[in-house]
Amino acid sequence: MRRVSVLGAVLLLAFPLVHAGSADIPDWLAVALLLKVPDHSPETDAAVLLDEREVTVEPNGTLLAVCRRALKILRPNGLEEARRLVVASAFDTKILSMKGWSVTEGRKTLRVTIKDIIETGLAPDTLYTDISIKILTVPGAEVGSVVGFEWEEERKPPSLEDVHEFQGRYPVGRSRYALRLRGGWTADAYWVNWAPAEGRRGAGTEPSLLWEIADIPAVEEEPLMPALRALAGRLIIRLQAAQPDDRCFAGWPDIGAWYEGLSRECRTPERGVTEKARALAEGAPDTISRLRALAEFVQKKVRYVAIEIGIGGFRPHRAESILANLYGDCKDKATLLAALLQASGVDSHYLIVNTEKGSVGPGSPPSLYSFNHAILAIRLPDDVPDEGLPAVVRHPRLGRLLVFDPTSPYTPLGRLPVYLQGNTVLLVAGGSGELLSLPYPAPESNLLERRGRFVLAADGTLQGEIEETRRGTLADAGRSALTEATDLERRKYFETFLANFFAGFTVQSDEVRNLHENARDLTFLYRFSVPNYAKAAGGMTIVRPRVVGDKRERLETTDGRPRRNAMDFAGVSEQRDEFTIELAEGFGIEGLPPAADIDAGFAVYRSRTEQRDRTLVYRREYRLLQPTLAASRHDEAVRFFRAMDADQRQSVLLKK
Repeated sequence: MRRVSVLGAVLLLAFPLVHAGSADIPDWLAVALLLKVPDHSPETDAAVLLDEREVTVEPNGTLLAVCRRALKILRPNGLEEARRLVVASAFDTKILSMKGWSVTEGRKTLRVTIKDIIETGLAPDTLYTDISIKILTVPGAEVGSVVGFEWEEERKPPSLEDVHEFQGRYPVGRSRYALRLRGGWTADAYWVNWAPAEGRRGAGTEPSLLWEIADIPAVEEEPLMPALRALAGRLIIRLQAAQPDDRCFAGWPDIGAWYEGLSRECRTPERGVTEKARALAEGAPDTISRLRALAEFVQKKVRYVAIEIGIGGFRPHRAESILANLYGDCKDKATLLAALLQASGVDSHYLIVNTEKGSVGPGSPPSLYSFNHAILAIRLPDDVPDEGLPAVVRHPRLGRLLVFDPTSPYTPLGRLPVYLQGNTVLLVAGGSGELLSLPYPAPESNLLERRGRFVLAADGTLQGEIEETRRGTLADAGRSALTEATDLERRKYFETFLANFFAGFTVQSDEVRNLHENARDLTFLYRFSVPNYAKAAGGMTIVRPRVVGDKRERLETTDGRPRRNAMDFAGVSEQRDEFTIELAEGFGIEGLPPAADIDAGFAVYRSRTEQRDRTLVYRREYRLLQPTLAASRHDEAVRFFRAMDADQRQSVLLKK
């Protein structure tokens, strides 16, 4: 049950009982030690007893935050994460202090401070950045220990907002967000993935607000669940000044206008960009070919390397500089492509997106920090038909927009990578911004087709070859796995796949076609043999006509509780198999499995096994028509996939 609650004075009166054995822990942690562990499942590794954030807004807009967290470690798997505090400093955020304590059940206490932190960079592909990851680890923690952290932040963000993320993988007993407003500031509160709760106004001379929530359940793991950020509750505070302030955004249009102003000069094509655009377009027979040439250049020739100093975390570098260096991050690659397009007479607009699909939806409150990626929307010229371009979005004012991510190394112009399909983005155009929903393609745009030709020898050995065709996101996955693979790693890829279906086998050859040609279907050819594929049983011989491939999604849970979250299949697709097995002389077919025809609305599955002289012919088709399914349809989905699994396990009876 969700309710607003206050830390009671009774707990404060009880503090001396704890203080006597733990003289070096702060009062707030002493109080937290007395709090009840929130309700949790037996598999829960840790629980948050107290999570609080106290923010003071100074007259100049600086945000000073004091944060506290107390966790109880419940299982050994919770030790590493629960005893570690990870925070980041950047151009707009200073970490002023960090402290940590571990208290064992025998009241033995250990303390660490900011002098004990480990600092590291953001990521291997970040060349220069002022972002520093600070890690504070508390030693001595064990199962049953309570670990407490306290840290202070000073923030001067380009967007005057603050976020309190109060829900996550662990249950939370009490969460508290306090806001003190100085200098005439006011605040608007927005709740995401949580029922709104009223803030309680303070009684002091300075305006203040307090929100408290109790008994926050964990977002527990389920098969095929959406991203954590798409499910977890959080509170967004947007600040408004008494006088006009460029850092105060009232809505998405303000955020779009700010980003367009920040980046406008960076995408202006200068001499080098103009000459490069002309050279890339040379010899292109039509407009779409010219667009592909520009897109492929940025996608393949500009390395992903981030240089983020100061506002550079938001503002791209100049297009001319990006072209000269041939490296940049996502916003740099989008900026260079925008400049090349402009030099070619084609307009484009930034799209800002969160790659964790579901983090932003059509009704999401405005927040600059909702996004982590930049891509581009290209205004299609009139002479370019949009047939065969599932990445086209029709906008009422801007017309046809072709969405393209130049950072995705495998998705060609005209298609969307899996993390963009069905996602919600911020369109930055015309001095404004608006949320835009991206489409899902037709199922056949994400294709997996396997055609196999086999011979079954008299001794039960199966030998043959499969030609596998991949398109769309399924081709992206194959290219991601094999583009940088050695011959040995490529062979291992096919062996790992086949090991799912055979106890013993030998791969005789493998070949990959169109690996580096993103616009074409990706094709695998692999030849293998399987000894003892046909099994003797009671005077009969049993053969599985479905040689490889498992379409089933396993959605069952072990705790028996009702499904809590929607099922996210990541996208739609069409998958087809056709396997022929030529039987050796002496084999006769005694019985064929019945055909399957299962239609669950969100997906369709059909299969049939036939006899053609001495050849078995197995065909099946699986069409996933809906990318997500409500939790209320969980049992229906389980029945569908169980029926599918039963069918794909069917065998043919042979007799000699």
